[in-house]
This record gives sequence, structure tokens and C-alpha cells, in this order.
Amino acid sequence: MTVGDEGSSDEEIRLASAIQFAGFRSVIGTMWAVVVGETTKITSVSYDNMRDDSGRLDYTRAGLALNGTVKKLVGIPFDQIHLGV
Repeated sequence: MTVGDEGSSDEEIRLASAIQFAGFRSVIGTMWAVVVGETTKITSVSYDNMRDDSGRLDYTRAGLALNGTVKKLVGIPFDQIHLGV
């Protein structure tokens, strides 16, 4: 995506970065292959942690939500990253 563009570095863009590059403000992704059953648990707890007091999802809480998920699901291998706000 960035090859030949002098304004961008010539580097590989992963799916999470491409989604953010497309305009999404906050993305939680992975840099390695993951076990599908484990990612279901991680996703569910992360979304629960991103809800504000009214129950709405707040993307600005994504980083903290992922951090809380890691603490809650001890024993599950985590390889997720947060990009963005």
C-alpha cells in the first residue's frame, strides 16, 4: 500500500493497520496466528470492558479494555495489540 509513496514509509501493512489507515480510530488486532476458541473469549470480554455506564460501546476505552481482558483471562495466551485512540 505504501510502496512508491514518498510521504509514507515503505513497510508492510497488516490488516489492523490497514483498517486504521482506512479511517477507523481504534483497532484491536493480532500479529500472530491465534486459536479461534480463545479469541472468542478474548473478544467477548474485551467488548464487555469497552462498554460505558450506559452500556454503549466506547472505542476510546479499547486499550484499557484489552488490558483488563488480559488481567481477567489469566492463562490464555495473549498476542493482541491495540492501535489508535
